[in-house]
Parts: sequence; structure tokens; C-alpha cells
Amino acid sequence: MFEVDYRTCARCCRGWVEQPHTHERYRRLGLAAAGLARLRVENPGLSWHTLGGHMFMAQGFWDSVGAGTAGGYAQRGLCPHTTSW
Repeated sequence: MFEVDYRTCARCCRGWVEQPHTHERYRRLGLAAAGLARLRVENPGLSWHTLGGHMFMAQGFWDSVGAGTAGGYAQRGLCPHTTSW
């Protein structure tokens, strides 16, 4: 019950995630963190970012999942090789 939109660019070694969502019934069970971890495993060697600013209420989540992650899910625009959302 977790979903996220993402794009990757092998040329720039970057990935972007947007709008992670866990169904309310399954929140706070670690599904989002596990889903993002799996995405990183399936796309090794990338630096991970988001496009938009993080909502204040979600900052703890991004700090947690970004710890030890290349890019740390910091805000960064898409590269020219990547299709827009």
C-alpha cells in the first residue's frame, strides 16, 4: 500500500522521487522507507533527490530516509536528459 513517482537518469547518476504515499491504514509501519530502500537497490549508484520542497510535517521522514543516502533526497531539479512529470 505504498506508491511513489520516480525518474532516473543513468547519464547523470541521479534519481528523483515525488509524492510518496502510504495508504492511511498502513502509515507508520515503515512501508515508505522500505519502498524507497528497494528503489535504491533496484537502481544502484544513483544520487537521490526530490523536485519540490518538503512539507514541514514530513521533514522528519525525509531526514530519516535520506540519512546515509547519496543525495539525501534534497531538492534538485531534473536534468536535461530526463522527461518531466
